[in-house]
Amino acid sequence: MATFQQPKTSANTTIFKRVVLCMIAGLLSTLVLLGAVPSADASTKNEPAAEEDAPTEPVIPDTVIIPDPVSLTVVLPKSGTIRQLVFNIWLEAATKQDVEVIESRMPKIINAFLVDLQRLMYRDTQNRFETREPGKRGFKFDAPALLPSPPAKTEEELQAEADAAEEAAEKGEEITPEPPFSPFAPVPNRYFSALQFQLQKTAQSILPPDTLRSVQVRKFYDHWPGDAKKR
Repeated sequence: MATFQQPKTSANTTIFKRVVLCMIAGLLSTLVLLGAVPSADASTKNEPAAEEDAPTEPVIPDTVIIPDPVSLTVVLPKSGTIRQLVFNIWLEAATKQDVEVIESRMPKIINAFLVDLQRLMYRDTQNRFETREPGKRGFKFDAPALLPSPPAKTEEELQAEADAAEEAAEKGEEITPEPPFSPFAPVPNRYFSALQFQLQKTAQSILPPDTLRSVQVRKFYDHWPGDAKKR
């Protein structure tokens, strides 16, 4: 007579449950780690950069005078050619105190500029009319971008300058102070560099000595009405 043997399923079931639980626990741990990494990256990306120095924007000093644009028209009598010109001209005073002096004589300075520009631009217009084809005679000029202001001097640098000046005074010497910052870079265009020099000489002949530091042609453009294409 055959005897009945109970199958060993309880032991196997226990082992299987333990394996499944270990697998689930491992999977949950992996998901938690994977979920934590992006959140850390996201928080890092949202944080501002660590104390980056903000770029210094160019600032127009209070010694710079910006009058209205100077406009003039040149007409060549023989051909009847017309050229309309516009100049943006800035004047840089030597000190803040000199600004009022320059502004008080601005009408006379502008009139003198017009005399210079009319003479110079007449020859330039005649040359462009004779050497260039219609539609290719126009010209545009933009001055170099303004230079950014230098950082303010530290207390140590100011103290060092004061000590040097005091030491020089004791020796009967004098230290020439460095000129105030100017935001104007040199003009690479030789024609407009020479034009600025000429206008500066003209303005200096009207102003008291050492009141004008520079004259800057910031922008120039022209228009030849006769060169417009007919529709």
